[in-house]
Amino acid sequence: MMVMQIKNGLSIAVLFLLALFNVSNVRAADPFPGNPPITPYWALGPWVWEDMTNTQTSTTQLVQNYLSRNIPVCGVMVDSPWETYYNTFVPDASRYATFSAMITALHAQGVRVICWATAWINNDSPDYATVKTDKYVVNPNSGDGTWWKGSGVHIDHTNPQAQAWLDAKMDNVLNMGLDGWKLDMGPDYLGGSTVTLSAGSTLGATMALTTFQKYYYQTIYDHAIAKNPENVITARGYAGTPGGTEDKAPITKDPLCWQGDYAGDFSGIVSQAGFVYQTAIDGYGCPGVEVGGYSGASPTKNSLIRYAQFGAMTPYMENGGSNGGLTNHVPWYWDTTTVSIYRYFATLHRELSPYNFSGIVDCHLNGGSQMKSCDKTNYTHKLGSDIFVGLITSDVLARNITFPAGDHWIDYWDESTAASNYAGATTKTGYAVPLNQFPIFIRAGAIIPMDVKTNVTGHGDSTATGKITVLVYPYKTSTMTFHRSLGTGVAYEDVTITMNETSGTITVSGPTAVNYRLRVKSFLAPTGVTNATSYSYDSTHKVIIIDKTASASFTLKISNFEGYSLSPAGIMPKPDKANLARYSAPAFTALPTSFSSAHNQASHFAMYDATGRMVEGDVSGGSINTAWKSLGVGYKPYVFKVKE
Repeated sequence: MMVMQIKNGLSIAVLFLLALFNVSNVRAADPFPGNPPITPYWALGPWVWEDMTNTQTSTTQLVQNYLSRNIPVCGVMVDSPWETYYNTFVPDASRYATFSAMITALHAQGVRVICWATAWINNDSPDYATVKTDKYVVNPNSGDGTWWKGSGVHIDHTNPQAQAWLDAKMDNVLNMGLDGWKLDMGPDYLGGSTVTLSAGSTLGATMALTTFQKYYYQTIYDHAIAKNPENVITARGYAGTPGGTEDKAPITKDPLCWQGDYAGDFSGIVSQAGFVYQTAIDGYGCPGVEVGGYSGASPTKNSLIRYAQFGAMTPYMENGGSNGGLTNHVPWYWDTTTVSIYRYFATLHRELSPYNFSGIVDCHLNGGSQMKSCDKTNYTHKLGSDIFVGLITSDVLARNITFPAGDHWIDYWDESTAASNYAGATTKTGYAVPLNQFPIFIRAGAIIPMDVKTNVTGHGDSTATGKITVLVYPYKTSTMTFHRSLGTGVAYEDVTITMNETSGTITVSGPTAVNYRLRVKSFLAPTGVTNATSYSYDSTHKVIIIDKTASASFTLKISNFEGYSLSPAGIMPKPDKANLARYSAPAFTALPTSFSSAHNQASHFAMYDATGRMVEGDVSGGSINTAWKSLGVGYKPYVFKVKE
């Protein structure tokens, strides 16, 4: 078990840097190889921003408009222009009159703040003469370069003195409590494939542009987290820009993988999805979606909703742009229905923070992405190992879904019926997706830690505040190593959670006593839960709600319990003599000779006795048809009819 504990102050910054980059999957072309960093826990909620007005008033009002509608916000991005000149890192008082006070006020609301930045110094900047005279820039003999914000020179991140100068400039706002940077694609505009380094570079005379851009992200990220281990940058992973279509920031230096500059309509969802998926495939730990796009077509009501649903089902959800950032992008611009749908998915995204944080720690330790099995043809992916998602890429209310092989998948919106369980490697055609729903499926056997504070999603209510909520979908035996956040940063401890469906036991083993609320799916009402502080049964949703207070390690025993493989409403295992005792008479010869009902679905038959239990027998049973069938929709994989 690897436990990293981060304390307040800067005295352990060096230790933090050594621990943060666990190296195993080395990429030869990357000067900073290794696994993804741990994304601070606080950064895994919904982000907001705009690029239309860019003032202190618009920034604070935007955040307030979300919060007043009970839509969670973890962070706000201050886009350009916000400085006196680009990259002076001095706030423009005509736009942001009390920048430091604004940061303090937003922090008091639980909202972090980052600012847009690059390392270009324009020729109208008061810093231009300094960086030219002191030879802090790349391509020093080539004259000014041109980028989308003007003309000037670019800082050489391989020159220690140049980088120290830039760090000091950035400290002006980092010292106000700023939480990091939104790093745009500055080096891509240097042009050509090779960069001439400054005389003070420690890495030679020239460098490939694709390598130099890695130093851009690395130096700024490393300085930010040296100031505060909870600081972040957000930077592009796999992206197409003027510098080429490739991985941009080093995987080890990109805690929040931003995708930008897509349209807000459904075509933008399609385009962005391809790059988000490739970012995940390439091994970035925390890819995300820019909800509503940034430029071009503004989002429509329906595309905004489908964008938000996509973003919510990634580790990193952020909404803002210049294509209606204060109008079409915000749900209240449309109607109360849009607000309600957006609130649901933004809340679900925030509630999944413990699950996503734990998964990103796994990525840090072992490599890979929290977005898995990304299919750029069918537009499906897994969020972690336990949640499967299909995108809605056009203005439709149904789509076909092919499920990942090797597991059973439970419909998130209908967890309690046979028809809601789907076998792996099968396809559900015409899966209905009304505007307020999204194709979300839970792996049978999943254990999903959550942070629930309200009743918005139905995963609890305000009484869950301060407790670790754990959703359990029992199927045979499953175990999760839960990397539990120890605060708002990157520190964590390991907790092992095991569910044994057959015995009805849940075991939790961890180092620290905390309060748990387990929500365990059961198709029967329990008659008792041994060792629980309290429990109740939600008969409508068929969930046992178990509280266990101030406990580090414990075992719960549920009496009268049926999970997904034990219940006729769930996933039925292959019939044999061992399973027979679980579903009908204890003796193999005690099968009934007549049946009260037969369930006909997709031309297959599942037989039930008078008590409603499925009657099963061995395939060699003389009274049972030996042609066992697999039920394609109800997902009781093995069914039979009486031999005629």
